[in-house]
Amino acid sequence: MRPNARATAEVMAQVMRATSSLAFTEGLNPAQWAALRYFAQAMPSARSVVAFARYHGTTKGTASQTISALEKKGLLNRQASESDRRKSVLTLSEAGRALLDQDPLNELAAAIGCLNEGSHRAVADGLEQLLRTLLARRGARRDTVQTTEAADHDAA
Repeated sequence: MRPNARATAEVMAQVMRATSSLAFTEGLNPAQWAALRYFAQAMPSARSVVAFARYHGTTKGTASQTISALEKKGLLNRQASESDRRKSVLTLSEAGRALLDQDPLNELAAAIGCLNEGSHRAVADGLEQLLRTLLARRGARRDTVQTTEAADHDAA
């Protein structure tokens, strides 16, 4: 028998809330932890405010605030790009790298690591499909809103 989609969504929401609440630790919030993770793994060409904002689906202003907070805490360093002095490259400081050892996402990873291989594979595959579907739906909704706004503007 197929599981109830709504019940599964509720459990997933509880997992997200539990994970999010863990991320208010070490003086950081979830967005700051996400930024530390991003800059720890990003290619040098993608270590910018704009690239981080795109990757996390947020505005440049919101990304700038998150990055500024991490710079003030001494966890991120900003350097002028060697190829284009008008651009900045963001890198983790030693303190930022060390703090990632305390990453609250490690708790979720440990829980996932307790799953048997079949369950782990099913969760990984299912979540990947869910993410693709949600992103596609968000993109379609955004396109619809922009089309409607353009039509309203043309009609005015």
